[in-house]
Amino acid sequence: METVKAAKTTDHLPKEIMEEILCRLLVKLLSRFKCVSPSWRSLISSKQFIKTHLQRSKKIESFADQRIILTCKGKLKACSLSSFLTESVTRVDSFDFLPMNSSNDIVIVGSCNGLICVLVDKCRFFLLNPSTREFKELPDFFTGAMFPKNLGSISAYGFGFDESSGDYKICAVCYSMLVFGLNVTFRRTVRVYSLKADSWGVSSLLYKHDICSYGAAKFMSGKFHWISGFLTDPKWEVVCFDLKSETFETVKQPSCMEGYKRPSLGVLEGCLCVFSDYSPNDTFDVWIWNEYGVEDSWAKYVTIPYKSVTNYVTPLFVLPSGDVMFTCGSEFFIYNKRDNCVRQQHTIDFDRDRDRDSEAELYTESVVSLVLGD
Repeated sequence: METVKAAKTTDHLPKEIMEEILCRLLVKLLSRFKCVSPSWRSLISSKQFIKTHLQRSKKIESFADQRIILTCKGKLKACSLSSFLTESVTRVDSFDFLPMNSSNDIVIVGSCNGLICVLVDKCRFFLLNPSTREFKELPDFFTGAMFPKNLGSISAYGFGFDESSGDYKICAVCYSMLVFGLNVTFRRTVRVYSLKADSWGVSSLLYKHDICSYGAAKFMSGKFHWISGFLTDPKWEVVCFDLKSETFETVKQPSCMEGYKRPSLGVLEGCLCVFSDYSPNDTFDVWIWNEYGVEDSWAKYVTIPYKSVTNYVTPLFVLPSGDVMFTCGSEFFIYNKRDNCVRQQHTIDFDRDRDRDSEAELYTESVVSLVLGD
């Protein structure tokens, strides 16, 4: 009865006013309001509304629509960033609507505009929107691939949005070992998945950019980024995959980071960053690329003494105060740059795999659909 009244009350309002009101609501409310009337469902599902709501959500400093997601012993779990920052202990929610959420091997490929991509059992890709509880398993990567599943494994991957085509894409690199008598040959091939086409593109061989590119890429400026180089080698470079042209390129090691070993990539304040706990000065340093593509715009963002952290530290988020949130093993902490001190954040039910490299992801809740219109 109340739903009918709400629909009748708002029928006389101009569409622009209704859109302005609805754009200010949380995703969980919008999902319920789709049932108010056909006109509301049409408005909330429209491309323009989805885009406007997403842009507004990313600008809100209360972090009401932002969540942290990570893998916990074969399951995906998430918590509110707002409660994480304001409450002494944060409770975690499990994604009980996913059929694959009990696998022993589940990896977060990436997040973009509220959509999450995961890789299950090293061969099955899933896309999901946790906010709308929408999900889909993607077509088999190895069907039509250059090498069969028993000869290859997916070693590198990335998920992002191609603004030039309005399409969400996944880039996956497959590592294959071919044995011909006494000869052993190693090959890497790459395929790109398009959500619009709901299919994988043709496999292509990688020749130059296949040295130790591994794991989830960081998405920035329409490109995927991996560190390429041997772990103990002080010389390394950043391998990039452009979603628009679907081609590889490289960014050479910045001169200001010579001597840094085992670097990793991240994204802070909308910028690509490089961090390493094997710095020449025995500190954990984070360098940020302030102006993408400009070589001399790298700057040291934060330096943390070893006594303050342990291994496997990953920067996750910068608070409005300038403090930096990190994940450290199975824990979270906030680093205060002004006082050079660390404050640990506690969670309930984030039982992370201590023996696995499980990274957390930050995502903004949205009503983005897995069904893309033309």
